[in-house]
Amino acid sequence: MKWMRLSRVTSSVLALVLLFLLSVVLAATSLIVTSRQSALAASEGQATRFVSGAEASLNRSLLGVDVLLASLDGLLGLSGQVLQWIDVGAANRELRHAVDLNLLVRSVALVDSGGRVIASSDPSGAQVALALPSGFVDEVLAHRVSTLSVSAPVVNFSSSERVLYFARSVKLADSSRVLVVAEVLVPLLRSILIQGADIAGLEVTMERSNGELLVSAPMLEQRLGQIIAPALGTQRDGVGVLYQGARLGGAPAIVVTRPVLYRDLLITASIPIEAALRDWRSERRLIVVATLLFVGMILAAGGFAAWYMARLAQARVAITRSKATLDQALESMVSGFVLLDAAHNLVSWNHRFVEMYPWLLNVMRPGLPFREVLELTVQQHLPQASEAERQAWLAQRLALLAKAEGSHEQHPPGGRVIQVIERRTPDGGLVIVYQDVTELRRASAEIEQLAFYDSLTRLPNRRLLLDRLRQAVVVTARSGKLGALLFVDLDHFKTLNDTLGHDVGDLLLQQVATRLKSCVREGDTVARLGGDEFVVMLDGLSEHSLEAAAQTRLVGEKVVASLNEPYQLAQHVHASTCSVGATLFGQGQQVPNDLLKQADIAMYQAKNSGRNALCFFDPAMQASIAHRAALEKDLRLALAAGQFQLYYQMQVAQDGSPVGAEVLIRWMHPSRGMVSPLDFIPLAEETGLILPIGQWVLKTACAQLRAWEQVVGRSELQLAVNVSARQFRQADFVREVRDVLAQTGANSALLKLELTESMVLDNVQDTIEKMNALKALGVRFSMDDFGTGQSSLSYLSRLPLDQLKMDQSFVRNIGVAATDAVIIQTIIGMARNLGLEVIAEGVETATQRAFLAQHGCELCQGFLFARPLPLGEFETLLNSADSAVAQ
Repeated sequence: MKWMRLSRVTSSVLALVLLFLLSVVLAATSLIVTSRQSALAASEGQATRFVSGAEASLNRSLLGVDVLLASLDGLLGLSGQVLQWIDVGAANRELRHAVDLNLLVRSVALVDSGGRVIASSDPSGAQVALALPSGFVDEVLAHRVSTLSVSAPVVNFSSSERVLYFARSVKLADSSRVLVVAEVLVPLLRSILIQGADIAGLEVTMERSNGELLVSAPMLEQRLGQIIAPALGTQRDGVGVLYQGARLGGAPAIVVTRPVLYRDLLITASIPIEAALRDWRSERRLIVVATLLFVGMILAAGGFAAWYMARLAQARVAITRSKATLDQALESMVSGFVLLDAAHNLVSWNHRFVEMYPWLLNVMRPGLPFREVLELTVQQHLPQASEAERQAWLAQRLALLAKAEGSHEQHPPGGRVIQVIERRTPDGGLVIVYQDVTELRRASAEIEQLAFYDSLTRLPNRRLLLDRLRQAVVVTARSGKLGALLFVDLDHFKTLNDTLGHDVGDLLLQQVATRLKSCVREGDTVARLGGDEFVVMLDGLSEHSLEAAAQTRLVGEKVVASLNEPYQLAQHVHASTCSVGATLFGQGQQVPNDLLKQADIAMYQAKNSGRNALCFFDPAMQASIAHRAALEKDLRLALAAGQFQLYYQMQVAQDGSPVGAEVLIRWMHPSRGMVSPLDFIPLAEETGLILPIGQWVLKTACAQLRAWEQVVGRSELQLAVNVSARQFRQADFVREVRDVLAQTGANSALLKLELTESMVLDNVQDTIEKMNALKALGVRFSMDDFGTGQSSLSYLSRLPLDQLKMDQSFVRNIGVAATDAVIIQTIIGMARNLGLEVIAEGVETATQRAFLAQHGCELCQGFLFARPLPLGEFETLLNSADSAVAQ
């Protein structure tokens, strides 16, 4: 019955809402329709009033023109004369005087039946040319009674303006007739029609009853004289208000027509429906918005009423269900729950609480003082404790209960952890929640283990080590006692992993961790950084650095000796050594990461000195590493900053004439000055920067070759470019060279790439393939430092070489070591047999040059001829050499 009553009430509310909605919508619709009709009626009235005013103005203007033309008969005495008697000069003057009295008329002329001008108000008199439409004269003369006739719009010959001609016929004394014609500008008639009206979208026309357009506003010259359909002279006698297309634009419009005083002429005013209803549309939007607001308010009010009534009906049901729901919620909680009143007596509890404290099952009842619950609990928590200890626990628990702030933990038998959260209720009671967080605490401990300890060795990891190191630095600075770091790295650990597998390697790491812990005190820290790297942190050493260093050395040597002992790794017995780097800390504030870096540097120093050793950190080594790091940073910026230059060392023929040069890179650092290639080329090779640097050298050299091709005497010069192993081993090296040649336009035959023997021997087949591909482009090759490597005739014969470059170590010993002289002769003979050129580098004396020439080496390079020079000085040297050769 309750739900039936609720349904009836809801239905009544809905019916009332629908009634209100229908009323609002009908009222809004009626208002919109009425306002639309009013807007159209207002526009009709506006157009009608405008047409009435325009008709009056136009009638006055046309009447003035008509009166002017009619008066010319008496003014000129035409009816008493024949054509030959007319005094043209006097007629011209009279016509000018007549035109001055009418502002609308621009000129008046007297025209015979053949269209010839007899007299005119124009300064040219009878010589003026009228642009009378074809047939207009005959049309005017065709009227038996003299009436005002209007021509179609035409363009005046002299002014190129649109004009209308108004004409009347005048009978002469001999019954022949002439025309008096007035010329009127169409824009003037348009101004009279429009009357300065400001009506949105208004279109005004003066047209004939057949639809021929004479005047329009807005002015549409291209349509003047055209027929506008439908012709209004055939609709309701051309009078009234029409709803049809606008006369000019064709859009749906209110069209008001009215005939003027003269036959066959109409005035029309068109107001497009769009413009007429513009304000109405704004009103309609306002009405719609207001209606929607009313509808929304009605719906909201109806919805609120229905909701409120439904809530009233549901309230009693909700109240009856609330206790059952609360009980279900309490029983389904994974946490224990107890509710106490203001006197700390039991009010309510759930089953989970009894499960957590099973000894309370038979004693729990409403009204039981909570103190008795605690007295029973302490007996279970502290079964072996004395009475005094139990009373102390009980007092502490009651004190926490009195505060009822935050949370605390209990540890009942069985290793469980119970978190107890207490909150006061508004009436002074207490809500106590018991959560079993045993698994949570266990998971937290595991997370901490994973976050701060190495999973393999159970040693502290880098994060925990750095944290302890920060604390140790602070403690040592406060106490004055020094500490030390030992950086331990296993020698050849990778070999063990590769040969016996990672499982065996892991066994080694675990045993190393055990041995390291046995070498230090309990308070010291042994950590694993990763891989085969361990760190031992010693603190509480002597205040004196020498004694602290001795203590550290003692521990370090103990570590080295312990780790040198054989390891039993499953079925394998393995011998291993380690390299240990040591550094002291505690003298001033030091950064933990810097201390690790110092110990790491010392460890590498131990490796470099032969491994299986202990080395202390050397500040000079750190300075060298810092210098190298700074140099690398500057090197990365040098290419973009344009700090590199190419120097050119001349290569000459036997007669001393230059045949080319070897390009050598130089680094002009803004603060370091000239940086030796011996310092930065190895660094560039190691960091990979040699690739963009080598690309720049190749491109710059090719660009210079292209520039010399345009200079007389330089077009045959060759340039030799050294190619690094890393650069040559790129998979796309051939494409890079091809692209550079294409971009610069250099002659590939003038480019010579110098390769070292070690580079060629690294991968002979790959070298041959790349050299052949470049050889196909025309690039030449020279074997640099020939004779210092492991040369072999078998591969020399397979390489597409063009030149052997004899190493300067042999040239330097000419006349000093007989064996080197023999080697030089051998190299020259070998090159001759292989069809290769030979060039000697490092030629510094005339004796060396003479020996080389005597044995067939025609090309030389060295300080005897020129040092490496920048481009400007090298070109000056070329000019001097050219002059010397010419003499």
